[in-house]
Amino acid sequence: MALDNLPTMMKKSSVMQFIFYCACGGAGVASDLLIFYVTLLCGVWYQIANLIGYLFGTVVSFFLNRKITFNVRDKVFIRLAFFMGAALVGFITSALLMWLMIDFLSVDAKIAKLLTLPAVIIIQFSINRRITFKI
Repeated sequence: MALDNLPTMMKKSSVMQFIFYCACGGAGVASDLLIFYVTLLCGVWYQIANLIGYLFGTVVSFFLNRKITFNVRDKVFIRLAFFMGAALVGFITSALLMWLMIDFLSVDAKIAKLLTLPAVIIIQFSINRRITFKI
């Protein structure tokens, strides 16, 4: 597989896009989790810590996915706005799931945060693939 054909292959294969999306998103998630854990250690309420980490991780993920996964460089601000809209849907999903797990099931906040990731990743990938990076 030649690396110079990678952008073309990624456009053709939704599986490849999902793999690259997860890899780039991994950097965003790592940023999110780091900020989340640090703010929790500082005594910040878990939902505020979740918001701060989530925003930071979303920006990291946008710039990596824009360049690597979807290979688009135009309409940066429009795409960022749509990406943030998808992130808002993901954040609401994350916040709701965390609230249920922490307040009703007594799951530790750090564990609850990790457990929300699969749902959020699938939701945001679907929105970003179909809307954000298609415009």
